Amino acid sequence: MNMNAVFLKSIALSTLLSLSVTCSTSSAAEDAKKEFRIGIIGLDTSHVLAFTKGINGDGDKPGIEGFRVVAAYPKGSPDIETSVSRVPKYTEEMQARGIEIVDSIEDLLAKVDGVMLETNDGRPHLEQVRPVIAAGKPVFIDKPISGSLAEAIAIFTLARKANVPMFSSSSLRFGKDSQAVRGGSIGKVSFCETSSPCTLEKTHPDLFWYGIHGCESLFTVMGTGCETVERRTEDGKIVVEGTWAGNRTGIFREGKGYSGHAKGSEGEAAVGSYDGYLPLVEQILEFFTTGEPPVGEAETLEIYAFMEAADESKRQGGKPVKIAEVMAKAEKEAAALTE
Repeated sequence: MNMNAVFLKSIALSTLLSLSVTCSTSSAAEDAKKEFRIGIIGLDTSHVLAFTKGINGDGDKPGIEGFRVVAAYPKGSPDIETSVSRVPKYTEEMQARGIEIVDSIEDLLAKVDGVMLETNDGRPHLEQVRPVIAAGKPVFIDKPISGSLAEAIAIFTLARKANVPMFSSSSLRFGKDSQAVRGGSIGKVSFCETSSPCTLEKTHPDLFWYGIHGCESLFTVMGTGCETVERRTEDGKIVVEGTWAGNRTGIFREGKGYSGHAKGSEGEAAVGSYDGYLPLVEQILEFFTTGEPPVGEAETLEIYAFMEAADESKRQGGKPVKIAEVMAKAEKEAAALTE
């Protein structure tokens, strides 16, 4: 082979190697770009660590490919002791996991593709989510979605008008047994009773703070269509009974754990189980991918109307309260919040 041929072959090989390195670098950059960056608002609940561990990985447990929690804005509630006391600890633990702590929601939004609003106090959620919606970022709002039904309606209204994907849910919605019954395993459900702990927080309607878990299970099984709500106490525990269209009955009971039972046209089954946080985390990530919420606005709002109607029934000495009336009142209040 003459010298010219050797020289040309060397040039060709060098070009191929250069192209290979360029393609490899480009591919790595594209892979990095495809990673969905998640930001967290509020570091006053154990959910933030559980969700971050599930998404980013923990020790020898791998994370979920394509997603990463990258930043957090820690501020919680100024007047709920459990919130005030938790923020420093959870902030420190998140920093130890490499999560960037930012000074404002605006700073957070510049660094992420989607948001998990985790502030334990539902009252600030409306104001916290406004800039998220304005920035067009998809957002999951942890329980309780707000401090009142009116604020919940306002949040959904703002998101819908801006065409921003949003949903809220308790992890109890995705318990396997509840999902099986929702999917038709025992036919059309005529009766369901669920229970969960119901710790109260004076700044929220009674069931919003922790009873939401059992109520979420109840509606997962029963679906929408609740018409009236009556609240009573039995052995000092809260009992809320709802009547659904078609003479169907759903009952929430305050209890020590998470459980329930449903009767349908094709049998009976246990419901209301808690299967950990991972099923909810998977639903959140699927939502971030598709923009399709796993639970609709109407059902979520009816859950909160059910819980707010329970408070109204309590004020009226246990009288039945119509869901439609509670919704109509809240919708009027929500209109002023979205102007």
